[in-house]
Amino acid sequence: MRRWVGCVLLGLTVLSLPSGCGRTPPQVVEVEGVLYLDDQPLPFAQIEFMPELKHFGAEYNSMAVTDAQGRFKLECSNGQPGAAVATHRVVITEGPPPEGARGMDERSQTRLAEYMANLSNRPIPENFGNYSRTPARVEVKPDQKHYEVRLTRETSRKEPE
Repeated sequence: MRRWVGCVLLGLTVLSLPSGCGRTPPQVVEVEGVLYLDDQPLPFAQIEFMPELKHFGAEYNSMAVTDAQGRFKLECSNGQPGAAVATHRVVITEGPPPEGARGMDERSQTRLAEYMANLSNRPIPENFGNYSRTPARVEVKPDQKHYEVRLTRETSRKEPE
């Protein structure tokens, strides 16, 4: 009986050891840039880089909110600054509204409406906000830090390749 238990424990130990087939995570590099829509900076928009990687999930998505000049600096979901070295689908949506415009009361909703009406270079085309429909792609390279993401309303109407 002891021998059988020992064999079972040995077998379980062997099964729990790494098999050597683990996937090497992608390199993450700093990524910053400017987001344009129809050659104009797109301020206060949320930009997400979603890598097209096999065997890895959303832990390598990166996100930022552009500033008033459309500039962004990405941060990976796993907390690292930057984005994975890979080809990414780029998803663009409205950024979060300012603090005073986040409630459901009438005053907050009025502030939200005013904030949205004063945003420049709007509306953001709907296709850019959908992972499967966005035509925007960026290839993040290990030796490049700055990217200009240039979108047009015309390309938003085209189906992705």
